[in-house]
Amino acid sequence: MESPNRTIIDCCKAFCLTCCLWTTHSVLAQDDPYKLQVEVKQQGNTFNTQASFKLPLTPCQAWNYIVDYDAAIQIPGVVSSKTTRMGPVKTRVERSLRETFLFFPIRMRTVIEFTETAGKGTDFVQVEGEAKSHRGSWRLEPSTEGTVFRYQATSEPDSSIPMPVIRYFLDKRLRSSFAAMAQAGAQRSGTDCPA
Repeated sequence: MESPNRTIIDCCKAFCLTCCLWTTHSVLAQDDPYKLQVEVKQQGNTFNTQASFKLPLTPCQAWNYIVDYDAAIQIPGVVSSKTTRMGPVKTRVERSLRETFLFFPIRMRTVIEFTETAGKGTDFVQVEGEAKSHRGSWRLEPSTEGTVFRYQATSEPDSSIPMPVIRYFLDKRLRSSFAAMAQAGAQRSGTDCPA
């Protein structure tokens, strides 16, 4: 029989993973300058996440932001991010996360491989980490007054974590993680882009 502390730690890991992976309910923000939308649908043990936000960035600025993988440290819970270039269009990112749940500190690590399509977006897949699987994409869409960032992912958490706990963390932290990303990205407006 597992100890209560082990169960709490497993629950906290689910939360940290969700925040890290950027992955149930629909949220449409009112009075939101980024027009942030987040939707997560559960199908069995799998979560399908779609999110989008609009930033006042040129296509070049948006591309530079989406491939600045280490900027993730501006998202609450992300402690470190180390990027290793694997080739002209492949990157491996190792992230460390730290969250607290019921006064218990939880630390996690994940490694994600990104494949880049210049100016269009990225596809990603977790190669190491706490989830059974996590894969998805970011797409950039030029629009009036900026660029729309579109995220989609399919994730299957570790089965040892109770589903109600995972859903609790999704409800409480997912939107705020995307909002932090949008806010950090908006600060890139006006930055130089190479010609």
